[in-house]
Amino acid sequence: MQNKPKANLYIKTTVGAFLLESSPQGLTRCEVLEDAPSPIEQTNPSNTDTLLHQAADELQAYLEGSLKAFSVPLDISDLSSFQQKVLTAVALIPWGEVRTYAQVAAQIGQPEAARAVGTALAHNSLMLFIPCHRVIGSDGQLHGFSAPQGVALKAWLLAHEGHAVVNNTVPSKSLKGA
Repeated sequence: MQNKPKANLYIKTTVGAFLLESSPQGLTRCEVLEDAPSPIEQTNPSNTDTLLHQAADELQAYLEGSLKAFSVPLDISDLSSFQQKVLTAVALIPWGEVRTYAQVAAQIGQPEAARAVGTALAHNSLMLFIPCHRVIGSDGQLHGFSAPQGVALKAWLLAHEGHAVVNNTVPSKSLKGA
């Protein structure tokens, strides 16, 4: 792993507080926080300020429903090759669509790696910008979400994007290519 200079920005949203972090190459982290630092402020300001503020504006717009695709550059260069393949594939899932872990595994050319896809997504440091909430089990179950609110937040995000989520399940008709 490379040790790149980072800049941070904490923001409050309707869903909670987020930590955004960037390198000179792009956004490296978007994390929902259980407890936000007080006061919420930017640390380590640098020339990435514009990028962090763009990410914050896009995140707010997404949560308000007025943005469906992020344009801020992302930096996943510190991840393994497998993680990069998984996250790159998941980043292509459009607003309002879902895929299964198996579909993502097949898309990256490793059809037997559905569990490994789940593990890679559990360590996604760019939640929402890389929409791991759009990946569900082949049975339609949500199967976990690495955020303080867990599956409840994943269900909210999917409902926010127009999916009917009942008992932590997305109907099979929502699955693209299923």
